[in-house]
Amino acid sequence: MNQEKYSRYQFLKSIGFKGSALMAILAACTRKEDAILEPLIVNKNGQQVTSLDSTKATQVASSTGSAAGSTSGSSGSTSGSTSGSTATSGTLVGKITTDELNTIKSYVLKLDLASTTVNALKTAGGYIISSGTVVACVSDGEYVAAKNLCTHEPKQRIIFNRTEYYCTDHGARFSLAGQGLNSLGSRGLTVYKTANDGKTLVIFA
Repeated sequence: MNQEKYSRYQFLKSIGFKGSALMAILAACTRKEDAILEPLIVNKNGQQVTSLDSTKATQVASSTGSAAGSTSGSSGSTSGSTSGSTATSGTLVGKITTDELNTIKSYVLKLDLASTTVNALKTAGGYIISSGTVVACVSDGEYVAAKNLCTHEPKQRIIFNRTEYYCTDHGARFSLAGQGLNSLGSRGLTVYKTANDGKTLVIFA
C-alpha cells in the first residue's frame, strides 16, 4: 500500500478546511515543522532580522501629496487620500515625536491608539481591519500595515498571522514587506509605512 505523506496544512485542506477555520486549527496547535506558520521577522525595509526595535526611527524616501481625509465618527480612525503635489524632504517611520508625526500630511489611515476600537493593537500579534487596511502590532510600539485585498483573487480576506500576512480564502502568504511566500502570493501585497508617537498611529504610502 502506497502511503502519501502530508503536512498538517495539506491534510486539513484535503478534508475540506479552508479560510478562517483552517487558520484557527493551524494556529491552535503549532509545531516547528509547520511551514505555514514559520516565524519570519522582517523590518520596515523588507530585510530579515532577529528582532524588531521599536525605539529607533528610520529615514525613508520622500513622499508627495496632500491629505483629503474624513473622520469616521467615534471609531478613532481617520482615512485619507492623496492628491496634489506638495513634496516633503523626508518622512520618519516607527516611533517618532508628535511634531514629526504632524508633518505627515498624506496618509491612508490615522488611528487614535487610546480608542477602544483599536484595543487589539495593544498586544503583539493583535490586528484590526479598518478602511480596507490591515493594521497589526508586531511588538510594543511597532506596527505594520497592508492593503486588505489579496492579489491572488481580488478579495478582502487578508489578516495578520503572527509574523506575516495571510489570505483566509485560499492561503496566499505574504511577508511583512509584501513579498509572496508561496505560489498563491506570488504577485505580492501592497504594504504601507507606519509612524506613531505613542498616542496616534499614521499609516501612509
